[in-house]
Amino acid sequence: MKRVVPIVAALVFVSGCAQMESIDNPFAGAQNRFDEDGDGVISKQEAQANDQLAASFSRIDTNDSGGIDPNEYAAVISNVAPLDFDEVDVNGDGVISEREAASMPVSLREVYSTVDADADGNVSPTEYRAATTNLLSGAEFDDADTDGDGVISLDEGAEFPVLSDDYDRIDSDADGLISEEEFNAAAQQE
Repeated sequence: MKRVVPIVAALVFVSGCAQMESIDNPFAGAQNRFDEDGDGVISKQEAQANDQLAASFSRIDTNDSGGIDPNEYAAVISNVAPLDFDEVDVNGDGVISEREAASMPVSLREVYSTVDADADGNVSPTEYRAATTNLLSGAEFDDADTDGDGVISLDEGAEFPVLSDDYDRIDSDADGLISEEEFNAAAQQE
């Protein structure tokens, strides 16, 4: 009996860690939907599942690896306000430092380390451009409103991967549903 307790405790701990990993990993949801082969990278072929992801593939693949890794995907769904790079690069050195980001709109300040996909301590123009990509641009409300009731429920949003990753932000009135007006506002930003 004394040996069973530590084994059970270890199993519970490992299970809890696995659940925490999926909570902390912003890529976990998209990985399940776009990364069909489960290799941790969205290939150019896998990106074809979403028109905007496919169209923005090279913009999002900031390290030119030929795939969108978890850091690059997290950066693109970070919802950075689309200011001109030169407006944010105050000292004109070609990168955005954390200090420069701190003086900018809240969105960049809050997600700076996420936008810095290569974790070098600076946001390059390439990383910034990727983070200001709107994956809903060009999307149609009717494609996501599958039951035709005039709103997108959480269940409907779950079937539309780019939308589900950003559901709470797009639902600006926090009523648990995305209206056509809210959807169009999110699709227009860029």
